[in-house]
Order: sequence, then C-alpha cells, then structure tokens
Amino acid sequence: MQGDAGNVDPDIKSLSTTMTDPKAFKHYHMHDIDSKDIYDTYYGTSADAKHLDELVIFPLRMTIKEIKTGRIKGDTLIDMSAGPSVFQLFPICTYFKDITILEYNVSCLREKQKWLHKEPDAYDWSHASEIVAKLEGCSDKWEEREEDLRKRVKQILKCDFTEENPTHPVILQKVDCVFNLYMVGHISKDLDTYRCNLVIISKMLKLGGRLILVGGFGASHYTVGAHKYHILNFHDEDLRKIIKDCGFCIDHMEVMESKIRSDKLYYHHLFFVSAVKKKEL
Repeated sequence: MQGDAGNVDPDIKSLSTTMTDPKAFKHYHMHDIDSKDIYDTYYGTSADAKHLDELVIFPLRMTIKEIKTGRIKGDTLIDMSAGPSVFQLFPICTYFKDITILEYNVSCLREKQKWLHKEPDAYDWSHASEIVAKLEGCSDKWEEREEDLRKRVKQILKCDFTEENPTHPVILQKVDCVFNLYMVGHISKDLDTYRCNLVIISKMLKLGGRLILVGGFGASHYTVGAHKYHILNFHDEDLRKIIKDCGFCIDHMEVMESKIRSDKLYYHHLFFVSAVKKKEL
C-alpha cells in the first residue's frame, strides 16, 4: 500500500488510465456538487452496504471508542466535514455545549441548514441515529439524538481557507475540539496544501485541544453524478509527519483496509486519528 510521497500509487495509475485523467477531476471546494447524490450514494439508506460500513459506521465506531478513553472533552467544537453529512456528530455532540459547523461547498452548506431547521425536504439521518444508538448499546433512545444535536449547533458558516479569516466576516474563538471528516483530503491538491490546511485548523484550536481527523490513504477519487472529484493520494508516513510538523501529537490512530476500490470510489485504507495540539505555530 505504501508509496513515495507525492507519487501516484501504481494501482491508482493503472485504474486512472481506464477512466478520467486525474487532472480533469473536479474539486469539492471549487465546483458545484450534487449533495443529493452524495447522500444517496454514500451515506443514505439506499447506499451500498460497503459504503455505509466504511464511510459511516467506521468513523462512528471509532469516535465512540475514542470517547470512552476520556480524551474528548471541553465546551466548544468545530465540525468541518465533507458532504451534507451531520451523522458524524451524533456520538460526540453530548460532550459539547457549543458546536459550529463550517462548510466549504455551497450546496452542502444549504443542506446542513435545512437539516438544522427541520425543513420538509431535509435529508433523513434517522438511520445513522439508530446506528449510533446500537453501537452505544442504547438502541431505544436513537430518536433523541438528532434533537440533542440541533440544540447544540449554534451556527453553520461558509468557510474558505484561502482567506486570511476563513469565516469572514465572522471571527471565531478558539475551540476545544475540531472534527474533520474527509474534508482536508478533498480540498488539498497536494501534501503542501494539506499541511497548510492543517495549520489553519490548528489555529482554530486551543492549546491542548483535540483534533479528530478521518480520511483515506492511497486515494484517487469519488464519483458524484457524472463527475469524478479529487481525493489526495498520500500515505501513513506522510500524515504522521504533517501532523507532527503542525504541532500535534497523535494519541491514537486506527486504519482499516477498504473493500471498495471501484471506478466510483477509490482509496486503499481509511484512517481515524485522534491528536492533541501541543504547541502554537
């Protein structure tokens, strides 16, 4: 699985020759995206069982495991996760009084706002609530989870990491925890950009704050509708170095091999990282 930093994995290179040139891939933060297709294909009840197992259940299971260590604590949390998803916050929301959701993509931002305000056409995340409840061993309380999260979400903001203040004109205070599901790998064109984006995230965290980072190794793309979108291709050693360079110390890292690897969605492994901010940059 491992490869040289910055080089395209041979498996990805051979796969790419049969489809679209990776240079032609669209980018989550730069192009329109069909949020309904993301939901239906990867996160919703109609999604393939393998997609649900890897993209939904894996991060939920890892988050619950991390919560049990007692390392996740504080009052304030920022979530910046790719797609219209809010499910990643179900297990963690009860530990924070004040949650801010940041979103790069306008379409996904709108869908998250619809969910928060319980608009009639908002996406249904009840299946994810049930999954969390079962993982936690309290399957009779799943209906309360979404309402609890809604009460704790104080704002949903558009963000842009190319701006000096990514949430202009709103100025955010540093928080106790940042949860990032897939976003960094989707908006980073190369390792240098990934490092720069992680520095920006670090500046949002208090010293001693917790970073939860979920993404893919040996990745290429994901497909939404007729379009393929970029995922950064990098590996374990790359991530460990970048996290250290950005002032974090990894407390826990778990990696799961993917069973998907298709023309629709391609990555070799999923990773879950819990790291603490040890120094200011």
